[in-house]
Amino acid sequence: MTERKPSRSSSSTSSQSNSNPKPAAAPGPAPLSEFQNLGNDILFFDPPTPSQSTEKDDHHPQLIILCTWLGGATPRRIAKYTSGYRRMFPRTPVLVVQTVIKDFTVRSEGQIRGRLEAARGVVREVLARRQHGEGAVDSATGPGRETGLATGRGNEMGIGTGTEMGAVTEMGNGNGNGNEYGTGILLHIFSNGGCHIANQLAHSYLSSFHQTLPVRLQILDSSPGTFSISQTYGAAAHSVPKHHPWVLQSIERWGLWGAVVVIAGLQGALPRAIGEEVVRKKVLGGVGVDFEGMRMDLLDQRLWGGDAKETGRLYLYSKKDEAVSWRDVERHIRQASKLVKEAARKRGLATREEVEAEVEGLVKAERFENASHCGLVMEDEERYWRAVRESWEGMMERRASGQRLGEKGRPGKQSESGKKIVLGGVDDGEGEGSTASVVKDGDEARDAEELRSKRTSKL
Repeated sequence: MTERKPSRSSSSTSSQSNSNPKPAAAPGPAPLSEFQNLGNDILFFDPPTPSQSTEKDDHHPQLIILCTWLGGATPRRIAKYTSGYRRMFPRTPVLVVQTVIKDFTVRSEGQIRGRLEAARGVVREVLARRQHGEGAVDSATGPGRETGLATGRGNEMGIGTGTEMGAVTEMGNGNGNGNEYGTGILLHIFSNGGCHIANQLAHSYLSSFHQTLPVRLQILDSSPGTFSISQTYGAAAHSVPKHHPWVLQSIERWGLWGAVVVIAGLQGALPRAIGEEVVRKKVLGGVGVDFEGMRMDLLDQRLWGGDAKETGRLYLYSKKDEAVSWRDVERHIRQASKLVKEAARKRGLATREEVEAEVEGLVKAERFENASHCGLVMEDEERYWRAVRESWEGMMERRASGQRLGEKGRPGKQSESGKKIVLGGVDDGEGEGSTASVVKDGDEARDAEELRSKRTSKL
């Protein structure tokens, strides 16, 4: 049997096709490559300063801060959010503070605040620009380093600490009604990891500069949750590097499981006064997270709002979130609404319509049905960014009209049917399917769940 040799023509065609391969598509830039790496998992993007600002620019945030989630927050996934914000607010600097597993397992609160030094420097320097007409942050030195902004060493602009703190009030958030000096910060917080880091940034900013972080809008994305062994482990397990050998991954996962169980024992078996104030803070040196304290800090007006003394909140969350329960989020929504109502009444807003208008203006919620943890934008990108844009515009309308807690409220915006318009639908008060009733139902379900859990633990 003889082998059949290929014909010359087919051989020629084959060699011709091999010698002229299709040109490969040029690889695009790596995600977040346009950001300046400040070290300690902190990135900063500073857009070119325009020759002259427009009226539209004057309603953009002075700074956007993203505090990312723990586990799975790859540069590619983070870039989906930074790109969205850069399209929406092209002239606004963007600061990314990443959460890493060490922030939950081995770093004390003091150590975390220490690693956030560069982030505080960015905030301080960007807010100073409106008062002093500064341009971009010096990319050679990085924000807050040679200039001394983050360390309080002082600088040629005369900004420092101690007796010089009067200058700080003027430069960023104003000393009156918050309308004169800047629009403030849009703070986007992802998951419990982002909540923990955002709180530490606010605490350290206050202790460093004796100034409340001027956050005009908090966006709470897939957060805040409470402590749960399965949910906390599930979120932390995403941080185990997938390129490690499977044996090493198994060891790392078992180590994480052990740490989570120990923390659960300390926080669940002991009264909070002992577990938090004695064991976590004194015995463990501040390592770990006090989840209930974290949730309270997010609503503590001593940490947020600057001299404008108000912070709006937008909650973005999903019923299918595997790491943070939607019931925990809705419980926090009710807590935020309650605080707004109490503050409104103390400041003289007497009628129910006025109080409800304050709540509607400062607390908004958008619930998704099928999205995974920190993946809401994948379910409905248009709806996601519309909620962000409308929430920021709502805060700018309040700023422009001078409406703050303590001033006369205005009636809620009405639709043709006379029902209040809220993000994601029409709110007809306490009826079935309204935002108010959904949150109320979630809160009641949560309470029932906790009651069943307590009964079971006693058996």
